[in-house]
Amino acid sequence: MKRMNLRDVPEDVYDALVAAAEDNRQSLSSFVVDRLVEVARAVRVAEYVSTYPVPRETGVTAEDAVAAVREVREAS
Repeated sequence: MKRMNLRDVPEDVYDALVAAAEDNRQSLSSFVVDRLVEVARAVRVAEYVSTYPVPRETGVTAEDAVAAVREVREAS
């Protein structure tokens, strides 16, 4: 595990994170780490999608695939 110190967090952002952490019954640190994990996963997926070769002669575009993934995520 690595440590990270955040500086210059705007007060309104800090307050929103504190409130969200309380609502989720988590410490601020745990809540922020969970959100950072989500961001890291999204970045890796975006990198993967950008390098994935588009299937040929299927009529499916990369945008179609992304939309399908988003639809499934939002449904769960």
